[in-house]
Amino acid sequence: MNTIGFYCDPNSIEQNALDQLHAYAQKPYVETICAFTDIHFCQEKALPVGVAFQTTDHIYPLITGKDIGCGVMYLKVDKAHWLRPFDKKEHYSALNFAHQQMTDDGLGGGNHFLSIEEDDSAVYIICHTGTRDRGIALYQHCIQLTRDYSLACGNQVDFVHKDFLTADFKEYYESILNFGYQRRKNFCLKTLIFLQNANYVRCHKSEIDRRYLQVNFKDAEHGSKLYGTPYLLEDSIHNHIRLDGPRVLHRKGSTELEKGKTVVIPLSMSRGSLLVRAVPSDSEREALSSCAHGAGRRLSRFEAMKHWKTVLKDKERKAYKSRFSELLGKNGEFPSGYIQEFDFAYKNSTDILKYHPHLKKVTQTTPVVTIKYSEI
Repeated sequence: MNTIGFYCDPNSIEQNALDQLHAYAQKPYVETICAFTDIHFCQEKALPVGVAFQTTDHIYPLITGKDIGCGVMYLKVDKAHWLRPFDKKEHYSALNFAHQQMTDDGLGGGNHFLSIEEDDSAVYIICHTGTRDRGIALYQHCIQLTRDYSLACGNQVDFVHKDFLTADFKEYYESILNFGYQRRKNFCLKTLIFLQNANYVRCHKSEIDRRYLQVNFKDAEHGSKLYGTPYLLEDSIHNHIRLDGPRVLHRKGSTELEKGKTVVIPLSMSRGSLLVRAVPSDSEREALSSCAHGAGRRLSRFEAMKHWKTVLKDKERKAYKSRFSELLGKNGEFPSGYIQEFDFAYKNSTDILKYHPHLKKVTQTTPVVTIKYSEI
């Protein structure tokens, strides 16, 4: 068995996830494997979420599941350019409607979201989403790839040799990752324009294209001005395989770290996000230039609903309803997708910095408004 690098408390890992992790550490060609603070059992596949591992000549193309290319992008605007606080009563419904037109296929379900968050000095537009139907199509392609390789080597396997990958496949794979990146960019930039139109941000409003929701901002720079508003964009990915270079890095629910780049670790819908940077060190390299991609679930979605209904006191439920009144349905209740993302469903976020010595905190945000669980 390969040695497992624990960037978490091993005793806190659920037994079913720990069993999955140890089983995967025995796989052929897996050289180094790391488990992060948000590790949890994955029902669909043999590898838990919250893990990264390294190989050299062989690739496990199915580990990411169907959401290949999922990641988190943030757009930062300094508060010097901000005119007034976001008014949820005035603009939540309009923003919710607008976001459905920002891309052709929505945010997706689960823990995907589009949010406006803030710290003392800046406002952040944060988008967590993946590649939707194109990621599913790529996953089906990867299934066929492993079948073809199994036939070629005369044995049923769940890996392929990297020489088995054609140039066309590599180009296709990278195009899907780029598709997810472009979707996040469009969500972030179009949300900024929505805020500009609604007089929240200083800008050249008269220059805004009225059809901005249909425009593709694929060529927008990461640090620039949009209709007069200075902004900074940064993106990270946490569900992918890096095929370039002498080693192959597999990440399933673990964020890729790059030198000088700030990445977002979402904590929960009611807790905000942690923004961090990698500290170049032996620890960072041993962690495969990866870290947790969230606080990690403490309760499954089913358990979160049970907790809401049977554990929380009535006054605690009322507090959530008061804080997130814009999310209530006509029946005065939250859709289950929102309840499952409240803070009681997630682990203590202090463990992230405690068990990731290769991370430096940049800031922690407070949520202003969140949109999630949209399917188109």
